Amino acid sequence: MIPELEPEEFVSFLADLWSERGWDVSVKERADETRFVIGKRGDGKRGVIYVFPTTTATVTERHLKQFVRFCRKRSIDVAVVATQGAFAEGAQRVAAQRSVHLLDRSKLADTVEEGDLAAVLQRYTETSRLEAVTGRLRDLGVPVSTDALPDGISGIVPTVASLVAAAVAWVSAKISGDVGVTYTGNDDDADESGGRSLASRSVPLAALPIVLVVALVIGAMVGPAVGLGAVSPFGAGSDGGVEVSSVSTAGANATLDVYWNARTTDSLTVNGTTYDAPEGQTFVLVRMNVTNGADSPTQFDQTALSIEVSGERYGHQPLDGATGFPSAGLFEPGENREVWTVFSVPADTESATLLYEGDGGVRFERSTSLTPEATMADTSG
Repeated sequence: MIPELEPEEFVSFLADLWSERGWDVSVKERADETRFVIGKRGDGKRGVIYVFPTTTATVTERHLKQFVRFCRKRSIDVAVVATQGAFAEGAQRVAAQRSVHLLDRSKLADTVEEGDLAAVLQRYTETSRLEAVTGRLRDLGVPVSTDALPDGISGIVPTVASLVAAAVAWVSAKISGDVGVTYTGNDDDADESGGRSLASRSVPLAALPIVLVVALVIGAMVGPAVGLGAVSPFGAGSDGGVEVSSVSTAGANATLDVYWNARTTDSLTVNGTTYDAPEGQTFVLVRMNVTNGADSPTQFDQTALSIEVSGERYGHQPLDGATGFPSAGLFEPGENREVWTVFSVPADTESATLLYEGDGGVRFERSTSLTPEATMADTSG
């Protein structure tokens, strides 16, 4: 599974993949924010990738039928539809009937591996990490620049070094009082001029997030660059954890808003009962805060949730005598409830994607403020 990319980066990534395979490519933006990556080859073949670049996109049967007609009229030899979102069942059926290739992030990961195209993907994943960290540093007031983002792995380490240097300089300024200091005395410490004593070299609280950001920079960016391993967002201790992402079936007009967080564990204890993962597997526990924004009861069914690993989908793992969902998964209008579910996936899983295949539009958003835990209290009401 390739990581989520910004929509424009996803389009450029697909164009670069075709360029690496000998296509002359151009990109055409469409009114509905989809894209056409148009390719021509020296042997006269013509191809088009119909791109739905967002993670909230759902490619429907209607989209596929329109694309098939477009390709037939223009004598397109290679027809591809790619998305960071999901393909509806009808779209998959039409694609199989009309020889249209479908690419989601899982299939793209296979394409990258089979075509020895990891360097192409790395250009986008590393740059995305760098831009994200740079934005975070700016939010915290650190003066940094992205004038010279790296083109590949060779540029990552020196660029990270410059970000670390900027952060360290900013923290030093905080400590020395150039930006601010922390008052550590009390009213009795006031001197004759009415001033108050200040702790020498005290690190202000505002500087502490920078230390954490710098640590994440080194772990998440320098690590992969020099073979130290990446920081997993849901690490389960020294043995690592499954990196979990999600695919929404709706955007701003979603019926259900689902904030979620996840962790990996080999066993769960619920109300004093311990459940061990099956042999050769591990648990992925997902806790969700669900809000029904509709004006009628809506079902958010545990059985419609699945987690995809390397193209294989796994339903929730039943636990004898324990459940984290209300009866039938029914949510009243305006109801907000925290629920949880657990999946069993192969023990060597590195990444997985949370999916919902039930009725109604669902918008997933990860929230690190949620603690992934299993409790029986979620089933009340």
